Amino acid sequence: MSAFLEKFAAYGADVDGVMDRFMEDEELLMVCLDQFVADDEVEQLKEQMGKQDYEQAFEVAHALKGVSGNLGLTPLFDATCVLVESLRHKVYDHVEEELSEVVKQREEFVKAYEQMK
Repeated sequence: MSAFLEKFAAYGADVDGVMDRFMEDEELLMVCLDQFVADDEVEQLKEQMGKQDYEQAFEVAHALKGVSGNLGLTPLFDATCVLVESLRHKVYDHVEEELSEVVKQREEFVKAYEQMK
């Protein structure tokens, strides 16, 4: 396992799953991770949540869930799943706290990723 993948695993990523999805192409994974960091769907999510546009927030959160899952970002994926389910079922009691956890997990990934490269 490469040094990058070892650090990626230490972050909590699903290395086996992501490498299977990426057909063992570590370079492609890194290109996609770079793009993920640059896109920052979490900012879009924060904007929709701030407007209390929960339908649009659901769409953004659902997309973030899919991308983070495909990239093997398990801690971010898990946090996003909680928010997605609250938004899906229109249970808004804890969505602010759930959003805070998503933001925290994305920030932790970005910080960890910077150290992985």
